[in-house]
Amino acid sequence: MFSYLKRALAVLVVIGAWSLLGIVLIDYMAGGLGGLVAICKQSQVWSLLLLIILSRSSTLKQTGNSIKQWWKGTAIGAYIVHESANLRALTSAVLRWFYINLYLLADVLFCVGAPLLIVSASAGWWLIDEVSYLALLIYSCMISLIFFAGLYSNLVRLLALGYFICYWLLAGDMLMYPFIAPAAVQKNIALLMTDSVNALLPAAGLVLIVYLLARRLGLSIIAKAFHQDSNQDFSRDIFSNYLLLGCLLMAIPLLVIITNTAISHINIHMLFVGLGIWLLDRYWQDDVANEPTLSSDCRYFLNLSWKY
Repeated sequence: MFSYLKRALAVLVVIGAWSLLGIVLIDYMAGGLGGLVAICKQSQVWSLLLLIILSRSSTLKQTGNSIKQWWKGTAIGAYIVHESANLRALTSAVLRWFYINLYLLADVLFCVGAPLLIVSASAGWWLIDEVSYLALLIYSCMISLIFFAGLYSNLVRLLALGYFICYWLLAGDMLMYPFIAPAAVQKNIALLMTDSVNALLPAAGLVLIVYLLARRLGLSIIAKAFHQDSNQDFSRDIFSNYLLLGCLLMAIPLLVIITNTAISHINIHMLFVGLGIWLLDRYWQDDVANEPTLSSDCRYFLNLSWKY
């Protein structure tokens, strides 16, 4: 009886997750892209976080596969699968072609464009009074970090390119933007830091709780290593478990506050584009893993420099 109820609950959760995903996508396309309705960024991001957490469950994955197999075994499901086979194959081939070409194009633009951005920003610092030395330093460090991260992550590479290109096209003076970009970045960082001051105290509290938790668990591991007597180990384990539970209960609201503050700074379009890139990487990353790319050459030289 209990196993039946557990299976029924898993089926309801899987169906509810699929429905929630459909609602989030429809809401984004109707509100974010079409502008027909007002969208709530917090609800969309929290829904996606919930779906990501649910997707990590092996039980729910197995239940989802069982539902798919059952659906294909029904008369309606078999008919739809048979009739849509050619459409699915064509869609998959088009997406694969688009993904591979976009991957290779982005690889060239990213590896060549990142040094050019630093060069153009340096020229802007030399020629334009608006660009200060501090802005140039912050901008160069940011571009360098994004560059090194993008060499190892296609998601970072494509999101960085898309964000810069969109920002560049929407700039008031498009031709001058690569030169004045450090000043714009410094202004945005200043606004972000001003808004993030409210999250400083919860963040400090969360760090303190994690530190105390790590210190407590570290002491228990050291105590076990010295083979103390069983009664003391038993009492120490009980105290550690209660301390762990208390730390988690205190950390949850702080984590929710920090996450909700971070969500207000998220670009909802970049979030859904990143989700799409992650899905494409998941299916076809192996197809381009052995392609001759600039990022793989840069990684090779970086590994050589680090090794020797």
